Amino acid sequence: MSLKTTIKQLLPNSWILKRQRMKTAIQLRKDVHTDRRRFAKAYAAPACVSQTQMESLLIFFVHQIEKGFSFDEYQFGRGKGALRNIADLSARLRIVDADWRNNPVYRDAVLALGEYLRRHLSAGHDTTYMTSLFDVEMLNDIERASKRNYPCIELSKNDKLDNADVPFHELVERRHAIRSYSEQPVTRAELEEAITLSLRTPSVCNRQPARVRIFTDAKQISNALKIQGGFGGYDTPPVLMLVTADLQAFMGSNERNEGYVDGGLFSMSLLYALESCGLAACPLNTMFSQETDRKTRELLHIPENEVFIMYISVGHFRETSRICRSQRFGLDRILMN
Repeated sequence: MSLKTTIKQLLPNSWILKRQRMKTAIQLRKDVHTDRRRFAKAYAAPACVSQTQMESLLIFFVHQIEKGFSFDEYQFGRGKGALRNIADLSARLRIVDADWRNNPVYRDAVLALGEYLRRHLSAGHDTTYMTSLFDVEMLNDIERASKRNYPCIELSKNDKLDNADVPFHELVERRHAIRSYSEQPVTRAELEEAITLSLRTPSVCNRQPARVRIFTDAKQISNALKIQGGFGGYDTPPVLMLVTADLQAFMGSNERNEGYVDGGLFSMSLLYALESCGLAACPLNTMFSQETDRKTRELLHIPENEVFIMYISVGHFRETSRICRSQRFGLDRILMN
């Protein structure tokens, strides 16, 4: 028996466990530093220079304009900050992308801006604050787009009646983020059916860290969404689900981000399950600042050992629903080989 083995046998287990925790803590600091450095170099900061960064920011701000088209009552004049950012980013994108006019992100931006312009002009609103932001070339593109029919997406409740029976490829095409719901109450049994369908979601070593909470109190939901900040302009949903991941399921620094992977997989299963069960739903971001994280934990009584994955607002479909267009990239932009 080696001297090292002999010493280990003589030492108390508490000392060995403490030493292991110290080693893990040191490794975690190194790994988090690497994560931070990698993210700091790559994320889409306002002063970004790469095409992908600019496109990501453009999609973000164009989505703010598109969301307005799905409101029950259109809010004229909404989105002035987004318009300024779109103008700046579009001009910069044209410098780095030689084929900018065929760029799908640019085309989608022009399409949304054309609809924005058309709605305001049709209602007799002054659009100088918008048109003054863009150069002649892009403004011409926007004006041409304003004369075409905007491809609004309107869903019918009747088209969802056979959701439980359609093949998966059709269910995938049917699912959209729905932010407005009917007044029909959602039962606990309906939600539990969808959650049960999601329980087969894979997770690392089958440790199943995903946790789901259901909130139905209108005031609590409203307060939570005010803190979240991304549901403005819509009525309070009848149900708000929160998906988290329990960090107690993981074993070392190398698994520090596994909760987000496993929680994300579970959340997508749950979104498809809700669709299959005939319920409308919308995933909502919970990547919070420290202050927003603290407020949310206090409001909803979420322990520190769980990390936020996403909210999902849930309700029954209306007879018809307007949704954001949210154009997707083609395979050529996603498949890398």
